[in-house]
Amino acid sequence: MILFSHKCGQLGNRLFTFAHLIANAAENNVTVCNLSFDEYAPHFEKTRSDILCRYPARRTFITSRRLRSMLFVLNKAVLKACRMSGFFGSPFHSIVIADLPEFKFGGDRYFELRSQGFKDIIKKKPMVFLFGRFFRDHVNFEKHQELLRSFFRPTAEIETNVFKFLLQARSNGDLIIGVHMRLGDYREYAGGKYFFTQENYFKKMEGLRDTVPQKKIVFVICSNEKIQMRDFKGLNVFAASGHIAEDMYTLAGCDLIMGPPSTYSAWASFYGNKPIYRLENIDRTIALTDFQILPLHLHYNI
Repeated sequence: MILFSHKCGQLGNRLFTFAHLIANAAENNVTVCNLSFDEYAPHFEKTRSDILCRYPARRTFITSRRLRSMLFVLNKAVLKACRMSGFFGSPFHSIVIADLPEFKFGGDRYFELRSQGFKDIIKKKPMVFLFGRFFRDHVNFEKHQELLRSFFRPTAEIETNVFKFLLQARSNGDLIIGVHMRLGDYREYAGGKYFFTQENYFKKMEGLRDTVPQKKIVFVICSNEKIQMRDFKGLNVFAASGHIAEDMYTLAGCDLIMGPPSTYSAWASFYGNKPIYRLENIDRTIALTDFQILPLHLHYNI
């Protein structure tokens, strides 16, 4: 069994990391237990009913959120004690840390789960603890992408809410563009490089509308801050619910997705297999042809 014990960012980052671990586990016929997925587990059918958040999916009688969090803290404490004492391996366990990656890909460094060294470890050790953000298996992620979409299907309640919302939006136009308006933490992230104001987004949306006057575009805005709808006067705009998982899967249901580089919108693009445009240069004119389905490894190369 592989136990993952690192909270790497928010929902988008956690999904991609968990997905890589699952893709590798599916290929090697091993079990993954992701205790660090605790606060997001209730949003997904396969993890809501398993307090250990395992792949292959299983059910447990207890699904308490508090107990999930306690198990994560306990596991992290044991792992930290082992690391501090230098007890990284025994006949029964091994600890693998992604601080010193084994492979380089596309300018990013990460631990390659397909390495022979890791394959040897999971064959020999009954329990393998992983700690660190950058564990990747690009080959098997692509190979098992449909399995990953199935595993991370949201709950029936979220799917119903998304369906109803998009049904209403689609009745008001013939092309839905999901706009991921990342405010909040992006004021500081990367020195504010990808932080854009509501006025910036409005101008991009207005420009897109004007490039295709023959289409009635509906914009669906998903944001981590409250949106002032009066700032989008003149546009056909719907604001999503603000629920972190519901908004992500709402984006996945749109025809096109636009937003700054973020694993949040990247996961929506992957899950829905929808073209995406990464908003990096606010002065650049956008056309519908700029939206593309990215190669899978580029979804999280940010």
